[in-house]
Amino acid sequence: MTELSQFDDDERALILNTPGVVLKGTVVSDGSKNALVFLKEVTAGAKVFKEARKHENAFVKSVAQALRERDPESSEDELPVDDVAMSEALKLAADVADLLRRKATPDDAAAYTAWLLHLATEVASAVKTRQGGLFSKKVAINEGERMFLDDLHQALTA
Repeated sequence: MTELSQFDDDERALILNTPGVVLKGTVVSDGSKNALVFLKEVTAGAKVFKEARKHENAFVKSVAQALRERDPESSEDELPVDDVAMSEALKLAADVADLLRRKATPDDAAAYTAWLLHLATEVASAVKTRQGGLFSKKVAINEGERMFLDDLHQALTA
């Protein structure tokens, strides 16, 4: 099993910071500035973080526990407002996937990257939106979110 203690401070920071950055990137990917939408998406993300503390993979569970124990002052409280959050999320996702492929067990690397994709998918599908106007059907994941999820999948598996 991979332990967080196997990683140096910068690597550990990357592992622990990436889920929050992926959450922010996913939130802005829908293009909505609506506060209620934001709240629903962040709540969905918080649920995924909480569920991860009971994850079947011990490494993912240890990451979730470390995030829970983290000093709240150390996290960035700024709201994501633009596409920079998406670019940053994709870059960190690619970096952390590469790091874990090199230093973690294959099972732990796969579980962590799958968890990041699950986090993004749950956040993206937290709010149904109409695409194409008033009389169009509501969709769980809009085009912007779908593109971000596809890009995230590519970043995690490249």
